[in-house]
Amino acid sequence: MLLASSTKPIDANLSSLAAQIEQQNPGLSVLAACQFRFAIRQTPLEVAISEPREFNVLEEFILRAGVEFDPAPTLQELADLLGLDEIFVKTAATNLVKLEILEVAENGKITLAPLGKDFLDQGAVSRSHIQSIYAISDPLNQTLSFKFDALPAESVNLPDLADLISLEHQISDLADLSIAEIQPLIQASGLGIHAPENGKIVSKCDVIGDDLDIWQIVSVFVLLDAIANKTTIQLRQGKQILETASNRLNEIESQQKLLNELCKSTEEIAQPESETIPVKKTRKQPSTAARKKKKE
Repeated sequence: MLLASSTKPIDANLSSLAAQIEQQNPGLSVLAACQFRFAIRQTPLEVAISEPREFNVLEEFILRAGVEFDPAPTLQELADLLGLDEIFVKTAATNLVKLEILEVAENGKITLAPLGKDFLDQGAVSRSHIQSIYAISDPLNQTLSFKFDALPAESVNLPDLADLISLEHQISDLADLSIAEIQPLIQASGLGIHAPENGKIVSKCDVIGDDLDIWQIVSVFVLLDAIANKTTIQLRQGKQILETASNRLNEIESQQKLLNELCKSTEEIAQPESETIPVKKTRKQPSTAARKKKKE
């Protein structure tokens, strides 16, 4: 008969999942299961995002006046022409000056800045704003992703997985990355702030604070495949299997240290387990003579 779960080193809060794994996978046995904590690294960032903005009607009129009027008009003359209070024209002109599209002389005369004509032809200008985001480096899954909101920092009272295996961050220091290296990583995170096809570009990225370790919980299962006669390690967060991390852990040399720590009596458990796990066999067909004898 199969060894009872109580005789295996399986955490009580993982016993139900261990039983489910065995039920859904005939020929597979959970030798051990334990929870660990591991730290992901959270880094606060500020990014500058440039995106196009169309000119409003008044802005476009001011720019066209700067190109088509000769001599160049003053802001007061434009206000009189439009029948507006000069304050509205001055406000629109000030925005264009800040965008480095328009120049206004002391006497109020307007001229287009060197790139003003290009922006006018495009019908839009590139504006920039600052956005706070967080970089999340996961050494177990070897990923670097970005989020708008900070992850909660909570205390987790579990053994540290880093004491048993080497966990190295994919990116050691974000400050060493160029903006060209950061842009595709931000785009892949799905934040929508770097979308070149829509004209939105992350043009700058600065680290604005210290790294913070955020503890995560991971479940480590030691599985025996009786058919292949092979012991493997499987990592899960909740019920989700961490395929990349599991494959990596099964490849590195330090897995033996983890195996020894997880189930100190694995050798004693694995042998009787492999002998008692039912394995499907091909049913042997009776011979022709036997079938004839049965009919008689």
